[in-house]
Amino acid sequence: MSIRSTFRALQYRNYCLFFLGQGTSLIGTWMQRVATAWLVYRLTNSAVLLGVVGFVSQIPTFILSPLGGVIADRWNKKNIFLVTQVLAMIQALVLAVLVVEGTITVSWIIFLNVCLGLINAFDITARQSFVVDMIENKADLSNAIALNSSMVNGARLLGPSITGILIAYAGEGVCFSLTAQVTW
Repeated sequence: MSIRSTFRALQYRNYCLFFLGQGTSLIGTWMQRVATAWLVYRLTNSAVLLGVVGFVSQIPTFILSPLGGVIADRWNKKNIFLVTQVLAMIQALVLAVLVVEGTITVSWIIFLNVCLGLINAFDITARQSFVVDMIENKADLSNAIALNSSMVNGARLLGPSITGILIAYAGEGVCFSLTAQVTW
């Protein structure tokens, strides 16, 4: 198997742009997750609140993803995707401003994580189904899906690593600011 066949789905311009953009955005997503957890624990020293914050960020996605899938099937995926990315950017920007100003509280973090969970319920379903629309030759679809999975896992590796370094040298606010920038 050659390198060319390993990355053959990248021959499609739209998929290539999507792959690069989503790779960057997902690194930001993981940066935000890790920085949020770090911030909650630093503010509260409570493992329970850390669990609560993690739960409230995931439960809206769990509950509303079926609805997000229906909407992704019926509406323009690109438009859904653009709206969710703008909303995620705004959410990260609000979080960054509150952290940098020193006015962040656990209540704000919980509220903003619920908002992010709601956004993700529609974003993730649109993103997953959008891959299918970008590949013209369906013989390359399995390669595109495999590359997409690799990108998600690569972001899961890089995001937390970058976050640890940034928190150590600049604090959580920088992580949220960068997330807002790379989300868009």
